[in-house]
Amino acid sequence: MENMANRNSQKKPDRQADNQITEKFSKPIAAQSSAEWLAEQRLNDLAATKNSGRALDPATLETIISHLRTSLKESVSQTSQKKDAPEPFLVLLDPESIQIYLEKAWPLDRFVLDNSFLYLLSLDPKLHRTDFKTLIFFKDGRLIKTRENSNNVMYSLFELIGFNYDFIRGISTRVSGKDSHCVPYVFGRYSFLPLSGPTRQQSSWINLSKVQRYRALKGEKGVEVHCVNQHVIQLPVRPQFFAEKVKQADQAIHRQEHLLRNVLKNFDYVDGRKEERENNLLGNAFRAHTDRISLISMEDYIRIFQFSFAETALKHPSLRDNPVTDEALQLLRENLYDDLPHLRNTVR
Repeated sequence: MENMANRNSQKKPDRQADNQITEKFSKPIAAQSSAEWLAEQRLNDLAATKNSGRALDPATLETIISHLRTSLKESVSQTSQKKDAPEPFLVLLDPESIQIYLEKAWPLDRFVLDNSFLYLLSLDPKLHRTDFKTLIFFKDGRLIKTRENSNNVMYSLFELIGFNYDFIRGISTRVSGKDSHCVPYVFGRYSFLPLSGPTRQQSSWINLSKVQRYRALKGEKGVEVHCVNQHVIQLPVRPQFFAEKVKQADQAIHRQEHLLRNVLKNFDYVDGRKEERENNLLGNAFRAHTDRISLISMEDYIRIFQFSFAETALKHPSLRDNPVTDEALQLLRENLYDDLPHLRNTVR
């Protein structure tokens, strides 16, 4: 009994030491990375195994080393990604902030703008002390400065989309019933807002489709917009103006979505899928005779729709006896066919 008691008393200090070692290395130190902590823990495990006199089989050792190697690679990869990630933009109203971005921007006079831009800033040569005319911020952190004026850059984008600004502005004016200043350009996923009259040679533009939220700046004439990828841009416009234009753009989007749903319904599209027609005669028989029609651009086709609506309205019975109606119809047809050359030979 005495020998057994002596042996138990000798094991207690060893167990206490093991518990202290386990407690010491069970929690990673704040200053250490996960890979460093894992490496240290594995070394302690090896030391504990060696002290206990047990042999570590090769398969277990290889598993430990492989796991350690993978953890180190992941740690290095995460560190590298953090270093390579671009810093979010913080574009302030003061010219000094713009000057910093001008120095970082890549000079490029001929390029194609895409929908990934956040803010297209029209530069003032005196205020920003530069001969560049436009500075463009992109959501992935790119910066481009160009000697092209801002409206030329935007109009080149409108050409790619297929509809110029005046066309979109005209539709918005007709729908709202009044002509307003700085009408947003809204067509599907494209939503751009000119911050000053786009009829001027220079105008800054904000990509509304990339804005997540905004707030009015206290004590300053400006609005702070928060864009995707944590970019923040302060715009030199009145909060009431910006709120009104956001509402106008939102209304245009809802109108277009409503129109699209009706078009898809009338063309037998359900959830983006075209239902098979029971009778395919019209889908095949006249396809060979549509060569001339296929030459009409989508913009001209929509304009023909607009003229058709106007012509239908002028033929309403309430205007039948109005002497101005015939003259209005004649002017309408002349404008239609003179502006669309491929229809000049059409029987009127």
